[in-house]
Amino acid sequence: MQVPSKQPGLVMKFIQDYRMKMLIPELLVVFGVWYLKPDSLLGNVYAFLGPIGFLLQPFFTIPSGLLALVTAIMLHGIYPLDNFNEGKIPELPKGAVLMIVISFALLPLLVLMQMIGYFMTEATEYLSRNPLWERVESVGDLLFYAGAMFFVAFQWWLVIPVFFLSQAVDGIHKIAHHETTNAKITALFYLLWPVTMPFFFDPVEVMAMAAISIPAFAFYSYIRPYYTYVTAVHTLTFAILVVVTMVIYPYMPLLNIWFPGFIPPH
Repeated sequence: MQVPSKQPGLVMKFIQDYRMKMLIPELLVVFGVWYLKPDSLLGNVYAFLGPIGFLLQPFFTIPSGLLALVTAIMLHGIYPLDNFNEGKIPELPKGAVLMIVISFALLPLLVLMQMIGYFMTEATEYLSRNPLWERVESVGDLLFYAGAMFFVAFQWWLVIPVFFLSQAVDGIHKIAHHETTNAKITALFYLLWPVTMPFFFDPVEVMAMAAISIPAFAFYSYIRPYYTYVTAVHTLTFAILVVVTMVIYPYMPLLNIWFPGFIPPH
């Protein structure tokens, strides 16, 4: 007698199909937008542009920070659309199409940049897998996940540290999945991430990153047990970074020592 396999319920199926578990990094970015640009929760950050601001945010009277939150959720329509494009599912999910349309309607230029980033992460599979294109692929993660930091929070100094962060996180996943053509180069870019953090962030921000990220890594290990070694490496890296921060905290962020004002008050 064959035992029927247990099918997920409607809620769990939606979470799986739309990869809602990946909301963790996106919500961290949204909270980062609110922290770095608090007035985004009260008004339209593009209001100073006048009529041009309608191109960036058509719903002009809604606070931009709230739209960033809704957009982060709606963008998850890209995952079932991608599954359909790759032939993994037989029918085009109408709900996914609607979610993407809504995201474009809310913050069109931001979502366009995030879409470009997403397809950059896919391009490596079609063009070439080598150390250079693997770095380009990781930049796609920067645009897709952290685009709101630049386009809503207007913190363009974050491009450099987030570049190394995207290289690190995407790189160690490549190593775990044996998807990199050069593990040494990938590991080098991973190590550049903790080395660069004290240059851009103050001690409180580094502590906050550790406090938020370590529990997030633990949850990620719970939903994907085969990533335990990856999350263990991240946790160890953060622990070392926190110890170093306790030693050099009077001088952080280090870049402001040599280039006063490079890291603006935030």
